[in-house]
Amino acid sequence: MQKIFAWIKTHEIMIKLGLTLATLLAFVAIAFWRSGELVERQKEKPAALTQEQTQDAKALQQQLDVSRKNADELRRELAAAQAGQRAPAATYYVNAPTVERAAQTVEKQIKADDPTLPMAAREKSDRTVVTPITKDKDGKELPPDKQKVDVYKVNLRKDHRIKAGATMIDGKAYAAVGYEQGRFEALMHFDGTKPHGASVMYNVVEW
Repeated sequence: MQKIFAWIKTHEIMIKLGLTLATLLAFVAIAFWRSGELVERQKEKPAALTQEQTQDAKALQQQLDVSRKNADELRRELAAAQAGQRAPAATYYVNAPTVERAAQTVEKQIKADDPTLPMAAREKSDRTVVTPITKDKDGKELPPDKQKVDVYKVNLRKDHRIKAGATMIDGKAYAAVGYEQGRFEALMHFDGTKPHGASVMYNVVEW
């Protein structure tokens, strides 16, 4: 522990510079986030998708404006939910002549933040999908009394990250500030006064 405190004291200027750079990058990220906040609010509105569209990664990518990786992961999760492998967070009933009309009613209720909805359907999320379920897991048409409307609350994997830390090379410490997007990562290394190199990395395998 004493060695750690001694190292921090010795490299105090470098650490302060690294934190300052990280703070500046954070402010830049916040500015970008705020500028896109209105767009994201629009995306939070429920999207009405057919059962077939929820099983198509390309359709999910286009309709929900998400990355292909997020679309692929979402397709798998929705397939599992529709196959009964995921228990619903809440169940409630809507009076409607058809399941399609019921889906329209649910969509309007979510847009209006209707207090009669279960909290699970009203909670904030990156995307909300409303889908009438008319077929079973084998693709066979369900009888009318078995048809239902699914509401999926989707929280996406964030594709942008700002990082700060320290790197030790040949006994010399460098502050490190980086940016990561998806599988790509870039780092800048500082010795307390000026840049002393950079690193670029790519995630080859993920699990």
